[in-house]
Amino acid sequence: MGAHWHSAPGLSPVLDIGGEVGALIVYLAAPPATGELHACPSSAPVVASWFHTGVHHRHLDDGTTTWVAIYPEVVDGSYHLLDDDGVPMAQVTVPGGQVVELDLR
Repeated sequence: MGAHWHSAPGLSPVLDIGGEVGALIVYLAAPPATGELHACPSSAPVVASWFHTGVHHRHLDDGTTTWVAIYPEVVDGSYHLLDDDGVPMAQVTVPGGQVVELDLR
């Protein structure tokens, strides 16, 4: 597998954005069985290009809680989010210098 990032539960992750690098925050109804959410460039869905991050239960500003995957450093481009079997379940575009939020609940 490719690169991975994990932020500890209860801690605020640091996003490393700017230039050609953005960040992606994905809200999920439940954590994947693996506890990680995988992604890959839409143009290169081979396993060698996959990367993942941990999925954690987080408290949101509105007082609710949900499962969240945070990719703090994503190169500008289009990506597939993958289910536990590696099948694309969503596509998202992450522009450099921006934070994209995707709600899959």
